[in-house]
Amino acid sequence: MPGLPDLRDRIFFPPLSRLPHDTRFSQSECEYYDLSVIPPMNGTFLSTPDMTLRPRRHWCLLAEIVELDFWPFRPMYKVKDVTGQIFLAAFHFDDRALFPKVAKKAVLGSTICVMYASFHYFADGQVGVRLEEPRNVKILPFGLDELAAMGDLCRRAWNTDTGTKALAESCIACGKPAAKRCSLCSVAPYCSKECQTSDWKAKHKKECPITRIVSHQMRSWNEFDWDSYVVHEGFEDFI
Repeated sequence: MPGLPDLRDRIFFPPLSRLPHDTRFSQSECEYYDLSVIPPMNGTFLSTPDMTLRPRRHWCLLAEIVELDFWPFRPMYKVKDVTGQIFLAAFHFDDRALFPKVAKKAVLGSTICVMYASFHYFADGQVGVRLEEPRNVKILPFGLDELAAMGDLCRRAWNTDTGTKALAESCIACGKPAAKRCSLCSVAPYCSKECQTSDWKAKHKKECPITRIVSHQMRSWNEFDWDSYVVHEGFEDFI
């Protein structure tokens, strides 16, 4: 059944090292693709350019931009995943008109989300991800730690099975039972107007825009079952 995803889950939000390779697949990577259509050779499955593999489930790579790797022909960045591994993320969209938009949004500290990401070996020996499909990519204007923290807050605020509002929880300002939520993000819980005003001045004024973005994306991800692939689930507002 659909449910609010746990952004810390390493199956649905895997690091680079756990991604399936884009041309070679081992038996252990069957958790992401149905490899029954490929005959194994010495324990390794080889795909071909004309072969379309069907995913077994949905997954999304989350990686924070740590370095701008300037290149005259396409946007390229050094990014780090949830394990801290740094690797290359290279945009290879057919529509180069999208590159200025990518360059504008992909700033240091932002997070690149890539649905159905695969491990790629580049010609110069680097490893990373080759981004070819625009609808599979979304760039969020904050880092991995903020994304994970806001994701946790959203899961506490909404029923993780149905995506509906959860039962009362603790006020994030004082710990007392909460009776209301922030009217802007509908996530942050408070026991009183006084606590809400105090927390707004202290931190939520800065966190609220991030919370709204994460909440919107989490509820969009809530619309399908991550553990069962039926149709391709890209981003509505990609890039």
